[in-house]
Amino acid sequence: LGLYTSCDIIEPRVEYGTPTADFVVKGNVSDAQNQQPIENMAVIRKSNWHPYGNDTVKTDAGGNYELNFSETAFGPKDMVVYTSDIDNGVYQSDTIRIKVSELKQTEKRKNWYNGKFEGKADFKLVRHPGPIPMYKIIPTNHKEPEGK
Repeated sequence: LGLYTSCDIIEPRVEYGTPTADFVVKGNVSDAQNQQPIENMAVIRKSNWHPYGNDTVKTDAGGNYELNFSETAFGPKDMVVYTSDIDNGVYQSDTIRIKVSELKQTEKRKNWYNGKFEGKADFKLVRHPGPIPMYKIIPTNHKEPEGK
């Protein structure tokens, strides 16, 4: 049955799989006060499905980053991206929700592949008030953005 239904004799061709989509999130992380780029900031994409699917990149010397990931896509979902100063502990963490309506589709849907989507998230971070904690260890609590 599998061989028969997957050949070109029958149209449309039956295909087995899981709907997936590719995503790219680009942006910049800078100091809110002096507008200077911040290097080596962790930028984390929070997975919609499980905590082990989170993706993390670090910013370059210009404060730029690019997250590339694929995800099971059963329908449109907002994306949550947050940043944390895990190296120096100088800046407060921040969270941005990228709404589905803000995503730009750059590749079209084909069969089980839902396409490729791009989003943008720029962070303006505020410095921690007071001295940097000893050993540069600070809590990096993720906060859910408003407007679920």
